[in-house]
Amino acid sequence: MTATLLAPPESDAAMVVLNISGLRLALPQAEIRALESAPDIDTDETKPFSVGWVQFKQERWPVYCLSQDLSLLVVVPRERRSCIVLDTGAGYIGILCDSVGIREQITPVQHQELPPPMRSPDNPILGLIALSEEEIACASNAERLVEHVTRLVNL
Repeated sequence: MTATLLAPPESDAAMVVLNISGLRLALPQAEIRALESAPDIDTDETKPFSVGWVQFKQERWPVYCLSQDLSLLVVVPRERRSCIVLDTGAGYIGILCDSVGIREQITPVQHQELPPPMRSPDNPILGLIALSEEEIACASNAERLVEHVTRLVNL
């Protein structure tokens, strides 16, 4: 595999790096609709597979908690302190994470594609990004992450 640079505008775009039990998941910052504090999540009357509700745009939207391997959890680990809100196209969902960091204009962003056997429409991971010489994150985007959660909820 050969490392290639991501094409602009992604190469100069800010990325949000979610920490989920040690998994670093990088998404374009522009795809995050809101950032909420996990203690502000309403845990009354949850939907199946969700862990609560987030208030956004004057409505309640389900919040999901993912494990390090991106499977659904129904018990929220104590480390989950933040909730990002993503657009589903028909509404919004929240995803809990331990922390959220912003990487301004990562230049150059090193993108390593996944090996062919790992590439599939069901895999929310699109590749790997070198955030620095010592730090790597899994690259994804809101669309793939929403599709992944939707698939898990509907199984």
